[in-house]
Amino acid sequence: MCSWLFVSLGLMTPSHADDNQLSDYFIETWTSASGLPHNSINAIEQTTDGYLWFATWEGIARYNGLEFVLFDRGPKTQMQDSGTRALAVGPKNELYAGGARGSVVMRQGFSWHALPTAPSLVNDILRDSDGGLWLAIEGMGVVHYTAEQLQMPTPQPTQFIETISSYRLALAPNKHIYAATEKGVYLLSAQQGATPISHHNLFEKVFYVSTANDGALLVGSEHGAWRYQQQRWTPLDGALLNQAVTLVEQDSQGAYWFGTLSRGVAHLSDGELDFLDNHRGLPNNRILSWFEDSEGSIWIGTNGGVMRLRYAPFVTLTEDQGLAGNYVRTVLAGKNHQVWAGASEGLSQIDTQYGRARTLADNVSVLSLAHRRQGGLWVGTYQQGLQIWQNGTLHTPRGINGHLPDDEVRAILEMPDNTLWVGTPRGLAKLNQGNLAQLYDSQNSDMPGSYVMALASDEQGKVWVGTGRGVSYIEGGRLHTLDLSNQERAQYVFGFYIEPGFVWMATDRGVIRYSQTDGSLALVGRPQGLPIDKFFQIIKDDSNNFWLSSNRGIWRINHQQAHQVADGTRQRIDFEHYDQSDGMANNQANGGSSPAATITPDGSLLFATAKGVASVSPERIARLLSRPLPIVMQQVQFDGKDINPEANDIAPAGTNRVLFSYAALGYSMPEQIQYRTQLEGFELDWAYRHESHDAEYTNLSPGIYTFKVSARYPYGEWSDDVLRYQFTLEPSLWQRSDIRALGFFLFVSAAYGIFLWRIQRLQQKQLHLEALVKEKTQALQAQADDFERLSKEDPLTGLANRRAFDEYWHHAFDQARESGEPLQVAILDIDHFKRINDHYSHLVGDLIIQRVGAFLNQEQKYLRHVARWGGEEFTLLFAGSVADGFSYFDHLRRQIAALDLSDIDATLSITVSIGMAGNQQASDYIDGLKRADQALYKAKRDGRNCVRQSKSEAIAW
Repeated sequence: MCSWLFVSLGLMTPSHADDNQLSDYFIETWTSASGLPHNSINAIEQTTDGYLWFATWEGIARYNGLEFVLFDRGPKTQMQDSGTRALAVGPKNELYAGGARGSVVMRQGFSWHALPTAPSLVNDILRDSDGGLWLAIEGMGVVHYTAEQLQMPTPQPTQFIETISSYRLALAPNKHIYAATEKGVYLLSAQQGATPISHHNLFEKVFYVSTANDGALLVGSEHGAWRYQQQRWTPLDGALLNQAVTLVEQDSQGAYWFGTLSRGVAHLSDGELDFLDNHRGLPNNRILSWFEDSEGSIWIGTNGGVMRLRYAPFVTLTEDQGLAGNYVRTVLAGKNHQVWAGASEGLSQIDTQYGRARTLADNVSVLSLAHRRQGGLWVGTYQQGLQIWQNGTLHTPRGINGHLPDDEVRAILEMPDNTLWVGTPRGLAKLNQGNLAQLYDSQNSDMPGSYVMALASDEQGKVWVGTGRGVSYIEGGRLHTLDLSNQERAQYVFGFYIEPGFVWMATDRGVIRYSQTDGSLALVGRPQGLPIDKFFQIIKDDSNNFWLSSNRGIWRINHQQAHQVADGTRQRIDFEHYDQSDGMANNQANGGSSPAATITPDGSLLFATAKGVASVSPERIARLLSRPLPIVMQQVQFDGKDINPEANDIAPAGTNRVLFSYAALGYSMPEQIQYRTQLEGFELDWAYRHESHDAEYTNLSPGIYTFKVSARYPYGEWSDDVLRYQFTLEPSLWQRSDIRALGFFLFVSAAYGIFLWRIQRLQQKQLHLEALVKEKTQALQAQADDFERLSKEDPLTGLANRRAFDEYWHHAFDQARESGEPLQVAILDIDHFKRINDHYSHLVGDLIIQRVGAFLNQEQKYLRHVARWGGEEFTLLFAGSVADGFSYFDHLRRQIAALDLSDIDATLSITVSIGMAGNQQASDYIDGLKRADQALYKAKRDGRNCVRQSKSEAIAW
């Protein structure tokens, strides 16, 4: 997938969010390199379940926001040819597909059905309100099947204009059917036949017909695009009359879209016509299809792939919109929708209401900005010292620069008493009325470093100074330096956020909170769940969230959660990450000078980046995340065999593995959607699945189960739309209660009969009877033991299963709690196991699980217990200290990485990630497992192939 960005900062304000100029969209493209079966996208549709469908010459591609799934010719689809030209949808989740060799099929849920074959290539399909189908046929006009005829084995359809080619069909609100043909536009009626309505003096060949929002007919012809209403023809735009228009549609906002043969796509809104071609990101200039999805995104099919135009969370202003330069170092919000931006190439002023920028000065490299109490701006530059922007000019203040320790100004702070603080790489200058009052650096004071990057003042009048070696504050003329050595040895302090009672610092080791009450410091960084170290700027939005800029995009964390982590009442911080896929032109947000981010009076947030000014409206993100998330079941497998969950809810007796694959069909930020699942009848509560789309269960007991899936965006509420699938796992013959009862009855009856017969010979047969009873009792006990063993053994590996481990761990935890014995529980996960299944096959995946299981079985002499937890996960129980457990598990990890798998596949090797936790820090055995699972999640985030401990057991080496 490729991404391009067209930007207008008009999108920063909610009032402009409905203006859909072409420059307002963030665009992405997909081609055959991204998973499409072919680059020609002949048609696009969306079924009521939320899936998007793309018709190509190599089959139909289904898209769930993350991946394409191909459906082509075969027994499953009943398609006569993979080449697909036309798609249509119905109200009951039907998808109709037509194409080469007259193939017409209908998909509903998991089932495909063949429909009557058309006489030639199907160019378009239309489903009318009565359930009938209209087919536009190459060289043979239009064919109509009523809903009743579609149920017949050999129906006789009605044919119209059968000697000419028909390309496209449209259904008007008055139920009229229109056809675009090589001989103009026809009105079709079962009673009156085909009536031509176009005039050949305007155009003859018509490629496309559709209906406008007000019910008018829209026509794309060899001579432009036209509108037909009340028997009058009107051109939609005179500039198109010399163009062959292959497509014309009107979107939900009222804008018109036109496809052409060689000039790409045109967009008409508020009388302005704009073209989008391959020079602006379009995969190919020949337009084949168009679609507006349920989220308002526009999809355009071309001969070279498909493009999506959507409103992304972020928009970016660059040189193309008037900035002096793209490498922006500082941004500062003002009044009346004004934002100033300082770049390496000059100073700019942005009008956020209209998304325009103008260059104020282009002969200066700007590093920092601050409001000037006497009007205008303080402008810190790279080599020209401190400047003033006022009354339309940039000039040097008299006398000030001669007092500065360096001409490179990275931070500026003017206090209410007009004292001016200026930070440079060689120290901090305090000026009163333009005269130097004090100079602070690492040589003449306790300031930790001379390289000053950030300045701020708090409600107590303290001046906070961020340097490349630490942080200080100045109060009453005295400088105080904070010790950051216990905060992961943080040094660089890039920015501040001040709030009553607290000072937050953006550093090279995460975010640090300083308490004004007791002077304590607390870190919110990697150990607390943030995935990177270095953050440049902190700003808080109106929805109680912190936004953090970094070299790797923008991060959002909850303000209250950050305080809870800093207070120690919460272990981990949740976060959202935004980058180029969310509308930023470049992931790198700049730092090292200030302010590097700002908030406007209307609540929009702006960030200085290596390619322009990136802006986000939290209100806009809230609207994106509030959209419903329809959830679909993509696949259900019983012991590796695909089943149709709509038609089959019975798992045969002896089924050992049940796999569910699901997806929430949200297309704005699909990679951020989170899931939770619950198997009622087996699990008492929801299991959080993060972003995983699969859930697997093994060794379920016979019974009735309901699998449930819920989804959400980060920080959002779990969707009310819960996917449910109920199934029954049938018992084996020996597991049926009636068979058990019958067996028991027969056994008792036989025993009683034997007893009656033997009682007559009790005297002489007593010893024989005792031996027989003992033998029978032992046989029954052995059978019962076998049944018990089978219910607690994983059939694939022969190891204990999840149920057996839970029982053992519960008992061992309670015993260790009483005795004080240290135990370490670990969860081991085979890294990238889905890739092994996808690349080598599920059979190879099973062999890998067996090989790892056999290896772990050999380790039983060092372990208290080993079990297969489910899927590619195993649980291990080690008796010993945290340090001994970590050493053993890390050795185990290296041994597995060195396993010789050449007998399975010469190219295959595996690694594992291990999360461990101790019993002595856990409140109960369930808490111990949760801690190990959290540690495993950390190991995956840290790059896999490693061992990680839960926070409270972390070893300081």
